[in-house]
Amino acid sequence: MIVLLAALVVAAPAAPAKSRARKPPAAPPAAVAPQKAPLCEADYADAVPAAAASQVLDGVREQFVFAIRNTATYEHVYYGRDGKLRRGYVRSVVHGTGFAYRVREGETLIVTNQHVAERPEVTDDEHAVDGVPTGSKKVREQLKIVRSEDDDYEPGHVALARVLSDAPADIAIVKAHKLLPVMPFRFGRSSALRPGNLVQVRGFPLGAFSAVSAGKVVNPYTEDTEKGWSHSDFVIDALLSAGNSGSPVFAVSCRTSEPELVGVFHAGYADAAALNVVVGIDQLREELDTLKVPRRDGGLRSEITAQDRDRVVKELFAEQSHSLTFPFGGRAVLAQLADPGTLRFTVLDEDFPMVTRESLALVDRSQSGFGTLDTVVVLVDGALAEVPGSALEPEMRDHFEKLYDALWHQLLGVVDYRARLSGGRKSADAFAQAQQARARLRKKVPDQKEQLGLAMFEVDRVGTVAKAVAASPSSGPTTAAALSSPDQ
Repeated sequence: MIVLLAALVVAAPAAPAKSRARKPPAAPPAAVAPQKAPLCEADYADAVPAAAASQVLDGVREQFVFAIRNTATYEHVYYGRDGKLRRGYVRSVVHGTGFAYRVREGETLIVTNQHVAERPEVTDDEHAVDGVPTGSKKVREQLKIVRSEDDDYEPGHVALARVLSDAPADIAIVKAHKLLPVMPFRFGRSSALRPGNLVQVRGFPLGAFSAVSAGKVVNPYTEDTEKGWSHSDFVIDALLSAGNSGSPVFAVSCRTSEPELVGVFHAGYADAAALNVVVGIDQLREELDTLKVPRRDGGLRSEITAQDRDRVVKELFAEQSHSLTFPFGGRAVLAQLADPGTLRFTVLDEDFPMVTRESLALVDRSQSGFGTLDTVVVLVDGALAEVPGSALEPEMRDHFEKLYDALWHQLLGVVDYRARLSGGRKSADAFAQAQQARARLRKKVPDQKEQLGLAMFEVDRVGTVAKAVAASPSSGPTTAAALSSPDQ
């Protein structure tokens, strides 16, 4: 430092004694940092330059994607060789993928697939579980974060609890009661994808290890109505496996050169290893934010609102007969407004229309607005008789209330289908939506048959209750002559 100062002093020329002080020269303008050129001109990139690939695709070192293990225990009731009733218990273990996207009140929220987070309550032909006999009931279920399918070190597992389950979208949100690393990328727009866009999938193929797979968008939009689902997908050609279910799918933004979340992988085509479908992120934003399942037009409805019921009643009132016949579980059902305040669901004979006799009727008198089962009507000694729902045993009443709710859902689905079919005469897209709505209705037939079978099994018992009510001195007339039937 001393040497440097000396040199500066020696090198400085002597200033004249009477010279005026000069203004220091103006500082040159600060250099403006050049703006980063966009990676590409569209919304999402078809490729990433080799020089930037590692930074763009592998720049995140903190693990925010996790392997999820679901352990479900099923009870199977059967008869042994000695004719005695026995119970067996079968455990089913599956692995999938989930990714953390938010921390809330000290807990970490994780997205995965509904079929990973929630196994079927009861196994049947359409809800099969590998290694579990048909007709078994789920009695226990545990969700955990593990390192891989071979991770049996219990102290290292992280327990998870379900927050939200959206079966039509095949999406579930679970939470960990601890802080975990969350996704550092922003949410993108699945509607902006186009064929050829590059995608990156992070997950645990076969539950074995963490892996990153790449592929291209093959089809940016398709409607998924398989297995009771009802949502929009896009198709990619990345090589994925069952353990990848719930994996986040990213596309690279042309504007920022950063990955953006555009969907959640949930299924693949059985005969095509490189054709896999992804739930688009656009339809998931609301529920990921509010933690509530949104209502989607054209989807399967988990509950019916008062507005839905009012709309159906108006549709019936507009019909000349104030009625509509619709299919349910392989039978015909007549929904009829007997008067502005009475809605009657009549299950018609198996041989309808050759036989117009009714087998069963459920009546809603709208005492507190439509939506409550008030009476059950059955044939007793050849005459129609009604029994208040309150007079039935709880288990018996539960069967009829479930049937009543299912009839409402089916009626609303049929009204929606008819409206879409009417619009389909003018639009190919509307016609396709009508066809999809019809497919959704048909998928519910097996469950409807089961519900109808349980209710019909109880008809004789209801008849016994009807006789007891009729014999009671305080009871009024039980004949349902005032209620119109197909024969009248």
